[in-house]
Amino acid sequence: MFIRTLMSLACAAGIAGCTSYSGPTHNTDVVTLANGTQAYRVQCLGLLESSQSCMAEVKRICGDKRATRIESVDHMSSDFKSENDPREITFQCTTPVVEKPVAPAPVVVMPVVAPVATPAPAPVRHAPVRKITLQGDATFAVGSATLTPVATAKLDDFVAANQGVDIDHLTIAGYTDSTGSAELNNRLSAARARSVQSYLATAGMRATKWDVQGYGSASPVAPNTTSIGRAKNRRVEIQVDGK
Repeated sequence: MFIRTLMSLACAAGIAGCTSYSGPTHNTDVVTLANGTQAYRVQCLGLLESSQSCMAEVKRICGDKRATRIESVDHMSSDFKSENDPREITFQCTTPVVEKPVAPAPVVVMPVVAPVATPAPAPVRHAPVRKITLQGDATFAVGSATLTPVATAKLDDFVAANQGVDIDHLTIAGYTDSTGSAELNNRLSAARARSVQSYLATAGMRATKWDVQGYGSASPVAPNTTSIGRAKNRRVEIQVDGK
């Protein structure tokens, strides 16, 4: 009883306000703290009382609310050592704050933009080669109508340049220099012109009309008095007309 009296005096000294009521195993005070808020103080100081009695009263008062301990006083042994057995508990009943779940941020699905197809560049078409001349001893062996590799390479380029071209008229004219008889020159120039025609046709050259002639030593392009002039006169002229 003496101890409870002392605690009541402490209640009056340290708390702004204090209201008491008792039970068989405890003494409960309704107190007003210095900050103006209300709290409870449960004391279980009898010989037969324990901290369990205090905690049972705390739970009864707070019910479904949460008990928030403000301070507590432990039971002391005879040598004034704390027994970790609180016999006085000052507390408040608080309503737990229920945190609302944070809604996840909406997932923004970006539309898939189809890549813009880049049109393929139009094929570059070169102007067809209208005319070429096989000239000199590098294109035919002397006295022969057999094409040399130099001549066939030049003809291959001519065929490639005229791929996809509709040719109306393809003229092949063979010529020789003035050496030799007219009969030999006519025959050799015609043979060389036909040799060129055969190679072009085999390589894929197509024309509506082929004009293949041998003109011998006619129509020289250089004097026949020098070796250089005669080499220029030994030639095959190929010309494309129309598309």
